Amino acid sequence: MTVETAPSPTTPEFDLTYSIDDFLAGTTRDSVWIYEAIENAMVDLATEVPGGLVLDVACGTGKVAMRIAEGGCAAVGAEASQEMIGLGRYIQPESGAVMVRSIAESLPFPDSTFDRVICQGSLDHFVDGHAFMREAARVTKPDGRVVIALANFESLSCRLGRNVDRLKWRLGRPRPPWRRYWETPEDHNVKGDLPYVRSLGGEVLELDRCFGLSMFWLMFGWGSLLDRLPEGLSRSVWTRLNAYANRRPWHSDMIISVWRRTDAPN
Repeated sequence: MTVETAPSPTTPEFDLTYSIDDFLAGTTRDSVWIYEAIENAMVDLATEVPGGLVLDVACGTGKVAMRIAEGGCAAVGAEASQEMIGLGRYIQPESGAVMVRSIAESLPFPDSTFDRVICQGSLDHFVDGHAFMREAARVTKPDGRVVIALANFESLSCRLGRNVDRLKWRLGRPRPPWRRYWETPEDHNVKGDLPYVRSLGGEVLELDRCFGLSMFWLMFGWGSLLDRLPEGLSRSVWTRLNAYANRRPWHSDMIISVWRRTDAPN
């Protein structure tokens, strides 16, 4: 789909030119470990049905879809950016994952096709996240699941960051010109948090389960502290906090939600 006329600055638009240069994951331990945990969780949830058919929406280079295919499931990656699809094929030309170009709000698949539909960290970029969820429900089998990973901009880390920033401002400290980590990025069309996640099901999906991943990601000094600690101790601290986040998604840095169709068999 193309946009023939330029929208107003406040109108969301389909992102068909997303580039690998648009995303930098970071190299501190807290960044490496959170992305590792998110990807592993998505792969585990996607492959719950042995040999099942899985759709990864807004798959980027298709890394997760390719891992799913390696795990014995049939994987399809849907991605709007031709550059990202091409880069994925260049990186892993022998992968069994199938890549198609598509926007999330209009998926080119028949009804009740997939055992799992997943979307990692992209729904807040979509023009209409609820429209995507309706499409995800449509292409998911009656007993299938839709799995969403979404950054939480009301995490404990974000709330603490805002409060520290306000205190610094009141003390006369200058604010940096760049976007602070707790501020919703310009290329996000919604602010991700637990209330928004809970609103996604509408009339077609109901929440099956929800959990969080990671605590204190990007908070002032946290990443450098973990990097300075001995690696074993650092990993232990991060793992314990991650276990806390699992049980309290409203505090976590990333929210994982699993959905079932409202007409699913009991």
